[in-house]
Amino acid sequence: MDKYDRILYIINQQGIQSQRKLADAMEISLGQVNYLLKEMADQGLLAKTGKIYRVTQKGKTILEEKIRIRQTEKLDFSGNTEGVKLAVILAAGCSPAFDKPEGLLEIGGMPLIEHMIQALLNQGIEKIIVVVGDRKELYEDYFAHRGIILAENTRYKWSGTMASLFAAKAYLTEDFLLVESNQILEEVAIEKILKSKEQNCMLLASPSDSMDEAYVELDENGSIFRISKDIKQLNRVDAELIGVSKISMELFDKMVQYYGKNENPYLNYEYAIESIGRIYHIAGILVDDLIWSVIENETLYQKASRILYPKMMKRAVLRKENKARETLQVCMQLKDEDIEQVSIGGGMTNQNFFVKVKGQDYILRIPGACTEVFIDRCAEQYNSRIASGLGLNPPILYFDPVNGVKVTTYIKGARTLNPGSARLEAYMRKTTAILKKLHHSDVKLQGDFNVWNEYDKYKCEILKNGGRFYHGFEELEEFFYHLRSELERIKPDRKPCHNDLVAENFVSDEAGRMYLIDWEYAGYNDPLWDVAAHLLECEFSKAEEELYLQYYLEREPGQTEKQKLLLFQICQDVLWSAWTIAKETKGEDFGAYGESRYQRALNMKKEYEAEYEKEKI
Repeated sequence: MDKYDRILYIINQQGIQSQRKLADAMEISLGQVNYLLKEMADQGLLAKTGKIYRVTQKGKTILEEKIRIRQTEKLDFSGNTEGVKLAVILAAGCSPAFDKPEGLLEIGGMPLIEHMIQALLNQGIEKIIVVVGDRKELYEDYFAHRGIILAENTRYKWSGTMASLFAAKAYLTEDFLLVESNQILEEVAIEKILKSKEQNCMLLASPSDSMDEAYVELDENGSIFRISKDIKQLNRVDAELIGVSKISMELFDKMVQYYGKNENPYLNYEYAIESIGRIYHIAGILVDDLIWSVIENETLYQKASRILYPKMMKRAVLRKENKARETLQVCMQLKDEDIEQVSIGGGMTNQNFFVKVKGQDYILRIPGACTEVFIDRCAEQYNSRIASGLGLNPPILYFDPVNGVKVTTYIKGARTLNPGSARLEAYMRKTTAILKKLHHSDVKLQGDFNVWNEYDKYKCEILKNGGRFYHGFEELEEFFYHLRSELERIKPDRKPCHNDLVAENFVSDEAGRMYLIDWEYAGYNDPLWDVAAHLLECEFSKAEEELYLQYYLEREPGQTEKQKLLLFQICQDVLWSAWTIAKETKGEDFGAYGESRYQRALNMKKEYEAEYEKEKI
C-alpha cells in the first residue's frame, strides 16, 4: 500500500486517537501526517468531526478497490524447465465398500492403479512412489520386484490425503505429479497436464456425476480460487476437480509448512493447495470432454467397468489410426505436410477429430459403423447448413453426402456439455434458448423424424446381421408400438427439431456462446421430443426437470405435455437400445449402454401405465 492507502486502512481499522500515534504507526513525521490528513480531507477521502478523523464512503470505495486488486495479484513460483519425471500415487485410503484397496479393483482385466501407472510411463514418468496404508500387504505383493517405491501412511484410518503425501516426503526431491489411485481416466488427461507450461496446476473437467464431486471456482486469471464439495459455497461452478495435480518442490515445501501448523489430521491436500493459492498462482487445467470417474462405491465401479472403460478403449484405438489424416488429405485435397495436427474428439455415432491445417483449426467427422444404413446424409447436409444459417451450428467447409465425411469450423475454446454440467441452471438457460430458437423458427428442414420408422430400420439391420435382442424385449416392443396410437390420440406437433439432444451435442466457445452440433437426425418432429431427450440423456431429477420446463415453456406444463414427455422418453430408450444392438452387430462395443436403456424403458413403462392407462391395470 502507498502512504494514502495506509492511512485509510489504519483509520478504518483502528480509528485515530492522535496524529502522533498515527505518525508512529506510519513511521513518518508528525508534520507529514498533518499535511496528508488535510490533503485527504480536501479530496473527500476523510471527514473530521471535532478532532476525530473517519474514512468517508469515497475513501472506503477506493480502499476496497485497492484491496480487491491486491487479492487478485498472485506470486509465481520459480520455474522448472526440465519437465516432470516423478509421480506420487496416493493409495492408502480405506474403503468399506470393497474387499480390497480401490486401486487394486480390476477394470478391463487390469487394476485401476496399473492403468494409471501405464499412462504415467507412456507420458515419460520415470519414477513412481505409491503411498499405501489399508491392506498394504496386497500392494507389497502386487509390486514385488517392480521397482515401485512404497511409502506408508501408518495413520491412514485417522488422517486425510495430506498425511499420505507427507508420508512420501523423504522420497520427494524434485517436482512431481500427484495422482489418486481410485480413479480411471483417459491418458490424454495426463498428457495435457504434463505438457502444460504451468508449473503448479490441478486437472479439471466439466462437472460429472460421481456422487462426491469437488467443485472448483477459478478467478479471472484461471487460478484456483475456491474448492468445495458443497455447491452452495461457490459463486459459480467452473469445473470439477480430478485427482491429478502437478506440484513443484517450492509448492510442496509451502504445503509441508502449512501442514506443520495444522491441527486437523483429516486435512486433504487439495485444501492445503487452495489455501496457498490465495497468495501463489496455481492454475486450473481443464480437459474438455474427458471420460473419467472416481471409484468409491459399487455403483461407480460398475459404471466405470461396463460403460466408461469400453468408451475409453474405443478412443484409444482410434488415436492409433491414421484414418483421419488420410481422409482429410482426400476431402480437402491436402498434402501430408499441410496437416499440422490430428487428434481424436468425442462422439458415439461417429469419429470426430480436431485437425489443424495450415494454421487453421477444424473438426473432421468420419461416420461410424452402420450409419450409412440409418442416416440420410443428403438431408443432414441440407439441415446442417440451415442450422448454420440460424447461427446454431458452426460453419461447414466440406460435406460429402455420399460417405458422410464433414469438415466444420472449430469452435474456439470449445467446452462440451456433459450430463453433470447440463443440469446446472446457467446451462439450462442456454440450452432452452437454443431449443426455443429452433422450434419457433420457420425454417424448412428436409425429412420427418418418426421413431417407429427409425426403430424398424435398426430392427431390420439387427435381424439381417444375426443380432439378438435383450431378454424380454418382445413385450416392451409391443408396448412401444402401442404408444404410436397413443400419440396420435393426443395429437403430436410438427416443428423443426434436432432429435439427438445428448449433452455432448451442446458446445460453448471461449466467449460463452453455445452451439448445437451433429444434425444427423434433424427433421420435423414434436418439439417435446427434443426436451424429453435432453432430460433423459442428462438424468435430470424431478426438481431439475421442473426448472428446465419453466425455462423452456415459460409456464407450468399441461397434462398432455407431461404425457408426451414420458411417452417420448420410453420411445427413445427403446430406439437407442436397438441402435446399440445394431451397432454392435458391426463389431463395436458399447458395454452395458444398450441394456441399461432397455431396463430403464421397462421401468418407465410401468410408470406410464400406472398414470395414463389405469383402467388396464
